[in-house]
Amino acid sequence: MKTFLIAIIIGVLSFSHVIISAQEEQEVSKVLLKGIGGKNKWDSTNYILFTVNGNDAKYFQDARKFIINTKSGQARFEGKTNDGNNIVSLFNFKTGKLAKFFINGKEVTQTGSETNEHFTKINEQFIRDYTFLFLPVLIEQPETKTGKISTKIFNAEKLNSLSFQLKGGVSGEVLFSGETGWIKQFVNKEGHTYLVNGYKDIGGGLFLPTSFKNLKNNEKSVIFSTVAAFTEMEESRFSTL
Repeated sequence: MKTFLIAIIIGVLSFSHVIISAQEEQEVSKVLLKGIGGKNKWDSTNYILFTVNGNDAKYFQDARKFIINTKSGQARFEGKTNDGNNIVSLFNFKTGKLAKFFINGKEVTQTGSETNEHFTKINEQFIRDYTFLFLPVLIEQPETKTGKISTKIFNAEKLNSLSFQLKGGVSGEVLFSGETGWIKQFVNKEGHTYLVNGYKDIGGGLFLPTSFKNLKNNEKSVIFSTVAAFTEMEESRFSTL
């Protein structure tokens, strides 16, 4: 009888722990979404344009630009390679498929190894850039794995600390304010620490982090010089030059 009671107590405690963990994850999601303006603000945003510099861009010169449809995954990339070629790539970031590709204003209709190589590099860069800008939203996604919440002191401020692993394999730790939901520091799995120098209203009351200063290597710092949200966009931006 005693053994039976112990088993029941252990079961109840284990179940309670599962409930508490689930509640903690929900609370974290609410706090991080609060930091960007709330779930409704994000859900009502269809298109986002952003220009980004830095982030260890090995293949492209700085000031590359992306336009994305957050719902369908359609995307447009505009940038210049290190050897001076102007590139426009139309693709879908959710499926990873290339739709059209232009070099110096001319469409490349025959997809070859060079085009595939360019697109692979564009896709890699997009994922790195996208992860920084949309970090609060990505952590909130149900497929993201998160650890237990703890607290740390950073710049004389008590912050929440959370480890995470995104669906694509990107992992790390974020320090964020439990009051505002703003991420103050991001440490990736390679151990690089980024200070988040504030959020910007990108339109419609939606806030996103736009400046990440790498404490070890400034070339890895990330600056989103332009970020703008739209509810409507010409569909031709995703189909023609």
